[in-house]
Amino acid sequence: MGELLLSEELLLIGLHDETGKADGWFDPSCLHGALVCDLIGSGAVTVDDRKKLHPGERAPEHPALRKVYDVVAADSTPRTVSHWMGTLPWKHTKPAELVAERLVDDGVLSREEGKVLGLFRTTRLPALDPAPERALRERLRGILVTGIEPGAHDALLITLLHSTSQVKAALAGVDTAQRKIGTKRAATIAKGLKDNPVVKAQYDAVVAAAVTAAVTTVVITSSGSG
Repeated sequence: MGELLLSEELLLIGLHDETGKADGWFDPSCLHGALVCDLIGSGAVTVDDRKKLHPGERAPEHPALRKVYDVVAADSTPRTVSHWMGTLPWKHTKPAELVAERLVDDGVLSREEGKVLGLFRTTRLPALDPAPERALRERLRGILVTGIEPGAHDALLITLLHSTSQVKAALAGVDTAQRKIGTKRAATIAKGLKDNPVVKAQYDAVVAAAVTAAVTTVVITSSGSG
């Protein structure tokens, strides 16, 4: 398969390899922000100085990006990144399944359907080929623990991980001291990306996604506590 998208990498880290379900604190709603980052990075949409998205004339070929692009392109009025962070969860309610499409087609993940209480459909996405995730985690350890300088793509991924509290999950398997080093370095990388004009629009999408995911978590927690 080709180079992984930010959204695909975030999903691989967020899923439990054996159960195929969200692992730890991973909230699939953050994938919407990663998908918007991928759309911007691919050139399928552009962002103006008011942070509004403008779809290009050519839709992306990647299945997940195409579906998100179609939602953006269907709106005759340009909307802000923050608007789409609030709207996409209503348009694509199962972002993990959306992002997993190519990974399943390429044999990286498997797809297992089931039902809870015989009524509610569930989908699990266990790992089938561990090599892409293993290479991803090794690359992240090199940056976060060893100190290798990240490129723009990896800096954005680390910012996504930092903003959604997934750095520790990305560093699973390293000792506590190294994990502390990696967590601190991730925060430094994320802070340094804040004023980078090259990825400014994508950084804004990361922040908006993190806020949306945090609000969703608070709402769910509050609803469940009654």
